Amino acid sequence: MNELISLSIKIHIFFVFVTLLICMINFYIMKSYSDYIAMTKKYEFFSPLYYLSLSVVIFTGLVVLAVYKFHTNYSVYLMILTSIVIIVGAFKNHKLFKQTIVKDINSQEIFKNFAIKKYFIDILAMIFTIILAFIVK
Repeated sequence: MNELISLSIKIHIFFVFVTLLICMINFYIMKSYSDYIAMTKKYEFFSPLYYLSLSVVIFTGLVVLAVYKFHTNYSVYLMILTSIVIIVGAFKNHKLFKQTIVKDINSQEIFKNFAIKKYFIDILAMIFTIILAFIVK
């Protein structure tokens, strides 16, 4: 049983950092590419990876929470809140991405500006949550 708990926590922490890395890559893609078509090709590759790794983080977090019999503290509540904020932002980001017209510069800028803000907030929220989780334990 201790091996299951230890492995779940290690996988959870590993994928938290993988998710943070992919989020930083998405942020870099949004900031650095000026050509919309080239940016969307990279974005369409890394975006599913980001949400896949986020889902692994959420799943392993729920496994660890279930093993600890749903005993929570402030860091667990912050992790849940951070996950909800990221997912809600993802819905809005995906909706803007699908509404963006390739030939319309204004809609491209609206999407790009929102995505930059969203990924920046995601990075800050994850870093803050990681720091607090290691402090509170």
